[in-house]
Amino acid sequence: MKNFALLWLVAAWVSSAATIAGDDDSTSSVERLTKTYFPKFFLSYSPDGSHLAYCRHHRNLRGTNQILVGLRIMKADGTGDRAMLSDFNSAVQIQEHPAWSPEGTQLLVSGGGNDTGNSSKDIFTCTVDDAFQATGLRKIVAGRGVQLGEEPCFSPDGKHIAFVSIDERLWMADADGSHKTEIVQVDGSYCHQPAWSPDGQWIAFASDRDGDVEIYKIRWDGSDLTRLTHSRGFDCRPRWSRDGRWILFTSNRNGNHDLFLMHDDGFDVRALTHDRAMDDHGTFSSDGRSVAFVSMRDGGFDIYRLPIPEDIGFGPVPAVSPMSTEPAGDLIAHYSFDETDTDEGTARDLAGRNPLQLFGARVVRDSDRAWLEFDGDDDYAFAGNSAQLRQAGPLTLSLWVSAREWPGNGYLLSKYGWNIYVSSDGRPRFETRTAGNQAWDTLAAADSLPPQQWSMITAVFSPDSGRLSIYINGKLSAERERADGALGAVDAYPLQLGQYTASQTQRFRGRMDEVRIYGVALSADQIAGEYVAQSQSVH
Repeated sequence: MKNFALLWLVAAWVSSAATIAGDDDSTSSVERLTKTYFPKFFLSYSPDGSHLAYCRHHRNLRGTNQILVGLRIMKADGTGDRAMLSDFNSAVQIQEHPAWSPEGTQLLVSGGGNDTGNSSKDIFTCTVDDAFQATGLRKIVAGRGVQLGEEPCFSPDGKHIAFVSIDERLWMADADGSHKTEIVQVDGSYCHQPAWSPDGQWIAFASDRDGDVEIYKIRWDGSDLTRLTHSRGFDCRPRWSRDGRWILFTSNRNGNHDLFLMHDDGFDVRALTHDRAMDDHGTFSSDGRSVAFVSMRDGGFDIYRLPIPEDIGFGPVPAVSPMSTEPAGDLIAHYSFDETDTDEGTARDLAGRNPLQLFGARVVRDSDRAWLEFDGDDDYAFAGNSAQLRQAGPLTLSLWVSAREWPGNGYLLSKYGWNIYVSSDGRPRFETRTAGNQAWDTLAAADSLPPQQWSMITAVFSPDSGRLSIYINGKLSAERERADGALGAVDAYPLQLGQYTASQTQRFRGRMDEVRIYGVALSADQIAGEYVAQSQSVH
């Protein structure tokens, strides 16, 4: 993983040291826990609240094969500070991002060293005994180089971990590193600091996917991506309160890095610190009544503790909700656009939790109906890569289109494992990957779509009947056998509208409406009935 963000933060801290002229924080109860001045990062309380793990910089001893960044632990009051992984310093010279298992007997660490060349880090695990001694450090997934990623965090039930990869993407895996699944592909060059909500349903993280580093949350299954902050600057390092109602984060929105609180929906933002020095790396205590953080307010990189204001209300710790990927019904996603304002950047999913983010594509309204319009140059819409959208079959895709012309391949719906595009002959194609992802299997409609006229396209894959079908305006246009039983490569890319998702090329120019994705294979009679019903709202 690139370390540019960390290096930038160290440089900013150092440059701010010259301007420190005392504490102008309105809170007088800040308590200093350490006085060692070494740069410190990535604080994490043990689940019982008795100890605090953190990472500390050492002088550069790379040439002598010694520690660069070490994991340390101290009691919650700052006493008993000691190294935690000294037996492994030569093999793992960078030790960062400690993450406790819910019961406190296991600790995850982002580690780099001889195995990764210090240029990137992988996830290690160790056992922690009752005396908070760490033993048995090893990679979660054995093998040289990066097998998973870094910045791990446990789900509240301890069965899964979230982490980020070297190419700035958010992933989830079982606690043993198996069943690695991408949660979201993030546009931009920054995707960091995942944090799991106490009920196990959400993961907060920081990203510059919209051009500025902001805080987002997304459900663990990759659905319902939600932007929480909207302030110019650097909003990062989200951490949930124990009741899940508040998120602690760092921001420089007021000209300097300070700690803030906001509700889990992004509203009611409150500043916790306001000091000339930078305050960062905040983390809630296990009882939720205070936060620990790193600051240079006394001239060194040290750890401080600050009580949460009494007017901040906390509720009970929520129960961990079951992880289920089953859709609420046969209709997985539905984008109508009639309920979307023309100036909004997101279109609602009327059937589920997959809002459609609009990148250039715009909603156009005429009286009481609206549609999505693409200019064919750089417009597209992004639905994400949630578990519900990774449909290998059965599957029905349905949408209305009206193109200005068909100059070449224009992709309408694209998930890579399954796509619908129209070629220059005006004939829609239902393009799919074979079950083993060895080859393309494409079914072309027999009928062409007239330009500048609304037409309904429906593509169906039925594993039970072993057939691919494509319908135009409610009538069967082409059909043939598909014997391998499943669509391949459905996990690889997010669903996008208006362009080919793998290369973000071959863009569609025209209008699109009533986009529907079903987790069932609709029958010919059902498709004919949908055409009649939808014609009333589209035409």
